[in-house]
Amino acid sequence: MRWSSGWFGGTGHDRLPAGGRAVSGLDRTWTVGWPGARVRAVGQGPVTLAVIGECGADKDQLERALPVVQAKGWRALTRWPGSYLTIARSGEVLVVIGDLAGQHPVYWRTDVTGTWWSTSAAALAALDGAPADPTALAAHLALAQPDVLGQWSLFRSVSRVPTGHLLLLTPDGVGTVRYEPAEYEPVDLRDAAPRVRAALSEAVGVRCDGRPVSADLAGLDSTTLACLAAQRGPVTAVTFADARLRDDDLAYAVRTAATVPGLAHRTVPGSPDTVYYAGLENFSTLPVTDAPNAYAVTASIMRAVLDTLAARHPAVCRYSAPLLPSPIMPHSRNSHALLADADLLDVESPGTPSPPYPALRPGHRESAAEQGRQGDRPEPAPETCHNR
Repeated sequence: MRWSSGWFGGTGHDRLPAGGRAVSGLDRTWTVGWPGARVRAVGQGPVTLAVIGECGADKDQLERALPVVQAKGWRALTRWPGSYLTIARSGEVLVVIGDLAGQHPVYWRTDVTGTWWSTSAAALAALDGAPADPTALAAHLALAQPDVLGQWSLFRSVSRVPTGHLLLLTPDGVGTVRYEPAEYEPVDLRDAAPRVRAALSEAVGVRCDGRPVSADLAGLDSTTLACLAAQRGPVTAVTFADARLRDDDLAYAVRTAATVPGLAHRTVPGSPDTVYYAGLENFSTLPVTDAPNAYAVTASIMRAVLDTLAARHPAVCRYSAPLLPSPIMPHSRNSHALLADADLLDVESPGTPSPPYPALRPGHRESAAEQGRQGDRPEPAPETCHNR
């Protein structure tokens, strides 16, 4: 599981994230499960900027952004390609900014001495065993749109930062502030198309770092990413080819692979087990997520695709189209990326999942039982690249 957390307030708290690593330059800020290369921070005096995840800014760009932090130009900190969490401190002001796609959601809860924030709502709920909110859960399942809930999370006493807003923490209090416009001015297609193309190309380029690359090759979205990645090097393109689907994905995939240099096409046949909703009756084999996820119904299909890929390429940077807003780190038998963009559900390793949310435990003691439980957890997969 990959997540981040922090404390803003007095020094009286006695909790630390289990397995957390302190973020350089930021007091009482931790990451859990994130590889060191995906956690970067720069600072000067009372100004600090940290990015966690896939961020296209290099060290010089981050350092040049420190005056922007000091001037509180928060939106400018979200314009680099990639998908990442931004944490910025200017004096006594701390800002936490997720991404617009929901890959890095932000939650918070307060008590009399300060505020905990985290990218995992369940981790915050674990502070005191806060129960799920049945009304919010029903709305989430019925509407499948997170912003319908506003600041509601799926747990009581845990609040959510709505998309396009940031979490602002000051000595005077905590709240959310909109940084991204709710509506945009219309743009002519002739102007918009090259801008979208450039943004996608730049985002794909951030993830192509020399490792072998794999991509879905099926619909328009995955095909676009596969072709952009192929411009930067060889790509193993994979299509799930099950005659029961009765779609034209395979036909278009074959034509695309024959036309675009650099695409090595592979197909994965269907089987009696690769069907929608397979295995949902066995909770121990399901992905562990921070919220109900619709893509769990296709986990058996993705597992077949990834098993085939892993057998051919043990270390692959994988591009996939679905948006999977879940801050869960995969624990995999193989050192290849599992799905899309950094924080996704584990569809590669069936069996009993690791404890979903390492509890925020008292920092001054750790019982032998807790050590034993941690020792039973699967080892995290080696550093991988998860892209959309």
